[in-house]
Amino acid sequence: MGVDEQPCKKGEAMNVNRLEAVRPLDGMILEAVYSGGQVVRVDLSEVAGRFKIFAPLSDRAVFKQAAVTDWGHSVSWSDDASLDADRLMEMALEQSGRTDTLEFRHWQDRHKLSLAKAAEAIGLSRRTVSQYRTGARPVPRTVALACKGWEAEHRAR
Repeated sequence: MGVDEQPCKKGEAMNVNRLEAVRPLDGMILEAVYSGGQVVRVDLSEVAGRFKIFAPLSDRAVFKQAAVTDWGHSVSWSDDASLDADRLMEMALEQSGRTDTLEFRHWQDRHKLSLAKAAEAIGLSRRTVSQYRTGARPVPRTVALACKGWEAEHRAR
């Protein structure tokens, strides 16, 4: 279970960026619109060639059946293939070379930090942390170093 899917504590907003819509484009490109306003495009051709469950997506008729399911937490096709919304976002970040955002997301997930707790840990606003997590803003080197410092400090305890 990713950080975005964990139940929130009383008084803490839930840290969820759900899918609002998906649209198959040319080739095996899937465009996804998230509730936070992000629009990403993901090439699923490697996934279809690598994993048996996704092989049917190579058929254009099957690929075009992409639909938002599980209240925006995933995209699914009629042949039971599905991808988690968070994984779809990570794939988009990987394909666009946004390793800064991926490293930030992995740090937050590894330590099970909500947006509020991550913001408190490195001295930023919750909104800024949310923008780093979703890729809306690049993660500055100073923030990446702050995350590493926080991690080292907590390992030493």
